[in-house]
Amino acid sequence: MVRRKLVVLSLAAGLLVGCGGGGGGSSNGPTTDGPPPSSDSGESESGAITDKQDVSRAVVRIVAEGSFRDPDFGQQSFSGSGTGFIISSDGLVVTNQHVVDGAGSLQVYLEGEDRPKNAKILGVSECNDLAVIDLEGDGYPFLDWYSDEPEPGLDAWAAGFPLGDPEYSLTRGSVVKAEASGDTNWASIDYTLEHDANIQPGNSGGPLVSDDGRVIGVNYANFDAGTGTSQFFAIPAELAIDVVETLSSGQDQDSIGVNGFAVAYEDIAGLWVSGVRAGSPASDLGIMAGDIILELGGRPVVTGSDITDVGATKAGYCDVLRTQGTDRAISISVLRLDTGEVLAGELNNPERPLELQASVANQITGTNESAGFEYVRIGDDSGSVEVEVPAEWNDTDGGIIEFLGLELPSVSASSDLNGFFNSWDVPGIQVIAAPGLNQNNFSSTLEFFAPSQCDYQTSDTFEANDLVGVYDVYTNCGGISNVFYVVGAFYDSFYEAMVVVLVQVNDQSQLEVIDRALNTVYLP
Repeated sequence: MVRRKLVVLSLAAGLLVGCGGGGGGSSNGPTTDGPPPSSDSGESESGAITDKQDVSRAVVRIVAEGSFRDPDFGQQSFSGSGTGFIISSDGLVVTNQHVVDGAGSLQVYLEGEDRPKNAKILGVSECNDLAVIDLEGDGYPFLDWYSDEPEPGLDAWAAGFPLGDPEYSLTRGSVVKAEASGDTNWASIDYTLEHDANIQPGNSGGPLVSDDGRVIGVNYANFDAGTGTSQFFAIPAELAIDVVETLSSGQDQDSIGVNGFAVAYEDIAGLWVSGVRAGSPASDLGIMAGDIILELGGRPVVTGSDITDVGATKAGYCDVLRTQGTDRAISISVLRLDTGEVLAGELNNPERPLELQASVANQITGTNESAGFEYVRIGDDSGSVEVEVPAEWNDTDGGIIEFLGLELPSVSASSDLNGFFNSWDVPGIQVIAAPGLNQNNFSSTLEFFAPSQCDYQTSDTFEANDLVGVYDVYTNCGGISNVFYVVGAFYDSFYEAMVVVLVQVNDQSQLEVIDRALNTVYLP
């Protein structure tokens, strides 16, 4: 059972699960199908609104209904409200990904209308927390993008429907910071605009506009600074425009089809999946609401570098998506909390479905016996290798070891490291990273690390997802009944490095530490 001492960010401005921000648009100015408006209509010659007082005509309230999986309360039905804004006369609307993705139905309300418009999702971006939806019909008033560089002190107004209130709201403020951090537990944006125009849950996806009604940014987050004041953030137009252009064409960007947020528990970290969009790569693979994505592309989704003073962030997850793309095969592993199983497969590759993760310990022992350890992540002194080890093995070391003239980073853990290194009856583990070595070096490497005063028993090879390896088994070390394992693994699809795992156990169930080490090792 996962201990739910959760490290979380303060959620932002929205009523749906998770909170983030959207924004974006085409780099070409939208046009209108009708005749140009009169000069006193508050519209430009292109048809875009040119006065903040008229912005309400192009701001919409979005009501989404569906279900999601909550970490503490299980499957929940929801009816949540967010904000969006129209960017073209044919009804393209920008909002947040978290407002609409995973919803079973969308209802969009325009100013002065009691009957909602139907809308369909054209594209979403998980990492930028942006979405574009398409309203039925055309002839809509719309907003243009702010093309100048926003600077601190620029007057700004936040438009939207806070707290889901159907009455439109416009609050005044100014840009406070032009490039604030954009990493949260639900998005990873290059940078954001900090401003002081008050926003609340329900403002998610609404525009931050200039005096002439142009969109400076898209409101997506607010935080309690712990000082009795709040901070408000928007995705800048400069970043949103290109993303929205892609989404408007019907393509997703930086998305595999999950609505989720980064979590860090005492014994596990990853991306909690609240919902999965039908027909997406995640859905096709069999990922389900309630899963925790542990690794993506061979990298742990949440590492020490992804945890800030406000909690776990989505930065690592989004780095992989942006590096590898979302239309190619990507390895992935998930923890299915309902069964306690770790499953692995590949997105966008029907030949690698989601299956129970291969187990080296099972191959050695022929059983799935577990010691029931809780795990924590530790790293070496140089920041070169991280791995998860049993929490009760809290005597650790992260020094360098010498190997054939090389200085290799390593991490070691035991309840008593002195006993682990200098006797044969104290369980423990040592993980060594050997950059530049591969499967051709297995024999010489395992021979170098072979323990003295032990009887050699057997060797075998193994394949587990994106790694191949060899292990040697030794018994009767020092004349006592114990087992010592020397494991060499090469991660052929991600790291150009061999990883050596040395494990001493006095109970076969403790061999689960080998699997945990091989499945969680990370070389930053």
